[in-house]
Amino acid sequence: MGKLFRSVVVVVALICFGAATLAIAAEFYVVKDASGKMSVADKKPADAKSVVKGPLPTKEDAEKAMKAASAKPAKLPDEGC
Repeated sequence: MGKLFRSVVVVVALICFGAATLAIAAEFYVVKDASGKMSVADKKPADAKSVVKGPLPTKEDAEKAMKAASAKPAKLPDEGC
């Protein structure tokens, strides 16, 4: 009985460790494509210039950042620097 219990504890611990590793490794990015459309990506894009914001820990945070970035008007440079 003790050997079975230890085996179950080890299996449960490995499952918990695997789930925690996946949760920690999750990263989301707000990216802009060539046409200017923003979206949320779960992988870092190859072109670093397309990343608007990130990495963010959750998809909800990425969606909030995307809405905030699209709501801000583009700042025009001052004339006559």
